[in-house]
Amino acid sequence: MQVDHGAARRHTPTVGVEMGRTAREAAYWMPGPVPSPTPPPIRRSSMIPTPATLRTAGAAALLSVLVLAGCSEEEPLPQPSTPAPTTQEPATQAPVEDESATTAPADDVDITTAPADGEAATQTAEPGAGSELSATDGRFTIELPDGWEDAYELAEQEGVLLAAKEIERKDEFFTNVVVTQEEYVSNLTSAVEDAAQELAGEDGEYELLEPAPVDGNRAPGYTLVRDVQGSTIHQTQRWISHDGTLYVVTFSVIESQAEEADEALEGILTSWSWQD
Repeated sequence: MQVDHGAARRHTPTVGVEMGRTAREAAYWMPGPVPSPTPPPIRRSSMIPTPATLRTAGAAALLSVLVLAGCSEEEPLPQPSTPAPTTQEPATQAPVEDESATTAPADDVDITTAPADGEAATQTAEPGAGSELSATDGRFTIELPDGWEDAYELAEQEGVLLAAKEIERKDEFFTNVVVTQEEYVSNLTSAVEDAAQELAGEDGEYELLEPAPVDGNRAPGYTLVRDVQGSTIHQTQRWISHDGTLYVVTFSVIESQAEEADEALEGILTSWSWQD
């Protein structure tokens, strides 16, 4: 994923006590052994986010992986169900054959069926053709990029306000975005930097990003590169503070699609509209 290297700063991540807790709490999302690092002392000041904030922000990052897991399991399900209506069609046509006067109209219906299937295919793609998607609390809306659809049911967890994904899976991964509501922090810039360090861990990479405009607010953020179930995933988080509430936008894409996905994330943030 492309970032502004001129403005970005690279850091060597450290692992804190609460990151270990985050890993344990999220173990059912991320298979594999839970690391047990030796924690250094945690700094405390008014400029540092609370451990609870880092935990919830970590959950936001992992929720996008949850969307991946849900989509991967859901994707094969419609395939077996597709032939079922085809098998039932002869049974539906049998009563029509008994009524000779209705046979000709039935043929007309069959002729109309082919375009109807085409229309259905078009309707499947239409949700990603600039459709507006609203948060569950009604506080904001976004416009879906082309080829995207609502994925809230796959990521429905406490704190999740909105989720969307690409309709087409690429390299066994659905590019997706998850928006969560988090605990408010007073110093957003410092909180973002500390969260990036915590989430990257010992072996992960992260890069801080320049704040992005989001409907009158400025959203600092970072990009993480992490391995998830054998795949290299790029995750970008943008933190938005609005009217005393913190919103965390987590955008996840597989490495091979990272550059192409930049435009989708930019479009989501640009289309963001507060409704209060």
